[in-house]
Amino acid sequence: MRSFLSKLTTIDEKDLTIKEKKIVDYIKNHLKEIVETNMKIERMAQEAGTGYSAIYGLLKKLNIKGFRDFAILLANDAENQEINIAKNDENVVFGYINLIKQNFALIEKRSIFETLNVIRDVEGARVFFCYWENLLAGPAQELSNFFYKEGFNAILLDSDQEILKDRINSSLEKDVFVFFTRYGNSTRLNSFIESIGEMNRKIIYVSGKVASNNITQYLTSIHTLIVDNPDQKAFKGHISQSVPFNYFNDLLIYHYLNSEN
Repeated sequence: MRSFLSKLTTIDEKDLTIKEKKIVDYIKNHLKEIVETNMKIERMAQEAGTGYSAIYGLLKKLNIKGFRDFAILLANDAENQEINIAKNDENVVFGYINLIKQNFALIEKRSIFETLNVIRDVEGARVFFCYWENLLAGPAQELSNFFYKEGFNAILLDSDQEILKDRINSSLEKDVFVFFTRYGNSTRLNSFIESIGEMNRKIIYVSGKVASNNITQYLTSIHTLIVDNPDQKAFKGHISQSVPFNYFNDLLIYHYLNSEN
């Protein structure tokens, strides 16, 4: 991912310390100055009113390898802010392209193939596609329908508690659960994932937020998507919240159809 602001959207604000929030606020309000002056970590810490450890702690949470890489990401963000976007319909086009580009940079091919291998390995068992929020019903149904047409025993689920409990309790050894969630880290969702994981079922997790530490051990394959517009200054319009998940679906389907061997 080539953007600090994009990486920032993948974690919950509540997971940031008070000092880390101060750093984020300072960067958002002084991005141009930071880039133009090639600001060093010493000055950034001083200007933000924090220490070095808070900055490095923030970089670690965002999986940014060192201050040099951090500076490169900020430079990309500053460049994006200065792009002179054409008016009218081209604004929406830019918004879509920018969001897809961010996800293109984020999603690893290795993870896509891991997911495909998990699904291909069901051998007559079932693949449950569960959307946690109603806005993701479309993407989940689309992917479920595709694999059903490909001969898989694909079953679409929503977040209904009783039905999920029944499907989990009656699941087979090779059953696979695919969860679509925009917000992630729901206590109830995490509880279901823990139950499925303790039964040694495979879980594919597609989310707009980084998976919480207490469920990561149960996840067979993880896909974290950029679901929010990372830069409100470059694009202030509305983008359908299902766009990143539709892109993920198309990416998965493309590699399924073109790399079966």
